[in-house]
Amino acid sequence: MDKCVVVITECEQGELTLASLECVEEGREIADRLDAKVQAILCGSALEPLAGTLAAHGADQVTLVEHEALAQFSADGWLQALAPVLLQADPVLLLAPDSGPIRAWLPRLAVRWRLPLVGCCMRIGIVGDGYPEVIRHTHGGACQERLIWPYATLICAMLTPGVRGVDAPRPGRTAKISVVHPALDPASFRDRTLRTLPADPRTVALNEAERIVSGGFGTGGPDGMALVKQLADHIGAALGGTRVAADRGWLAAERFIGSTGQIVAPKLYMAFGVSGAGQHLSGITGSETVIAINNDRTAPMLKRADLGIVGDLHQILPILLDKLQALTAVNVENHSESTAPTDASVAHRTLEMMP
Repeated sequence: MDKCVVVITECEQGELTLASLECVEEGREIADRLDAKVQAILCGSALEPLAGTLAAHGADQVTLVEHEALAQFSADGWLQALAPVLLQADPVLLLAPDSGPIRAWLPRLAVRWRLPLVGCCMRIGIVGDGYPEVIRHTHGGACQERLIWPYATLICAMLTPGVRGVDAPRPGRTAKISVVHPALDPASFRDRTLRTLPADPRTVALNEAERIVSGGFGTGGPDGMALVKQLADHIGAALGGTRVAADRGWLAAERFIGSTGQIVAPKLYMAFGVSGAGQHLSGITGSETVIAINNDRTAPMLKRADLGIVGDLHQILPILLDKLQALTAVNVENHSESTAPTDASVAHRTLEMMP
C-alpha cells in the first residue's frame, strides 16, 4: 500500500475553510518529501462540488464521508464516521486545522489509539530519514518549541489557522474521488448542533475573527486607539494591534498580532498607523483583504495592502466614523434591519468616505 499523508478538512456554509486548504498544502509539501500521496477527508453532506478544490490545492485522493446526520457538526458523529476511514487509510501523518470542531473529537481519537496529539502547530515537516518534526507555540505564544518523534511514529498535528496562507489553486489538477456512506444512528449522538451564534467581536479570539481593525504606533496613544476601537465596534470587527502598541499599554497584551503574538487570517484586515514590521506582516499572511492607512507612503504595510491610503488617521477616522453613524441613522429612519456591513461593502464605503 502506498504511503499517505491524511488531511482532515472542514467546510462552512458550503465552502471549504481556508484553514483546511492550508493543511492540504502543508500535507502536499510533506508528502513530496516522503514520496507519499495526500488523502483529503471531508465529512458532511452533499460534498462532491468541493472535491475539485481539494485536488487543485494538492490532494491526490479525496474521500467524502457523507451522511445526512453529518450536515450539522457533532463530535460523536464525526468520531463514529471518521475512525473507520482513518483506520483503513493507515496514514504516516495526520493533519487537521486547529479549530473548535476538530478539538472536540480528534483528542478522543488520539487517546483511543494512543497517538501523540500536538496543537498550535506553526510548521510540520520531516527531518532525517522520516522523523516527524513540529514547530509550535507554547506559553501563550511567548515561546516556540521544536518536537521530533522517532521514525515511523504516527502523530496527529493541528495546524494553526492563518500561519501558512493559501497559495493559488492549480487548475487542471485531478484527484481520485471516493464516497463513503457510514452507518450512523443520530439518536446515539450525545451532542448535536442546534444553531450557530455569531461570535462577539469584542471577545472572539483573533485567530477566529472574520474582521479585524488594528492599531499601531501611529495611533499616537490611548486616544488614537480609542478611535480605532470605535470603528471596530461599529463594523462588528475584533480589535487588534501591534506589539509596540501592546508594550505601551494601549492594547491588551493578548491582542497583538505578529509572529510572536496572534496569527490571524480574517476576511478583512484594516490597519491604522501600522508601519508593517516583518514580524507583524508574518502574522497576517492569510488575510484576504487588507486596507491600510498610514502617513508614511514608504511603510511596508501599504505595500502589503490591497487598498492603501496615505493620510493622517486622526483626520480620516473621525470622518469615517461620522459617515458610518449617518448611514446607521438613515437605516434606523427607514426601519431597515441593522446588520453589520459585508467585507466588500466596508472596503467600498471606505473608498467613498476618504476626504
